[in-house]
Amino acid sequence: MTREQLEHSLVKYLAELIPTLSDPRIPMIVTVERVRLSPDLSSARVLVGCLGDERQRRALQDALNHASGYLQRQLAPGLHARRTPKLHFYIDPAAVV
Repeated sequence: MTREQLEHSLVKYLAELIPTLSDPRIPMIVTVERVRLSPDLSSARVLVGCLGDERQRRALQDALNHASGYLQRQLAPGLHARRTPKLHFYIDPAAVV
């Protein structure tokens, strides 16, 4: 699997998994804008977007980073990779409305 294919798969799977989280800090509509993998594929920078003010976006980022271990475990069976990258969530400044 190439780097681009893995990034695309991560976007797809995360977009399906994030709405299943039961954290009240996560709004109903969250978009996974893009994923950038490190050169060794050990970590992934996940850029997400949502509607809301700065406080709500910061709460979303904190909630997703708190759930990153759970999300990483949920991703493992679906990814056909040797290792599942460690997830780091950031608010995409281009997606802020």
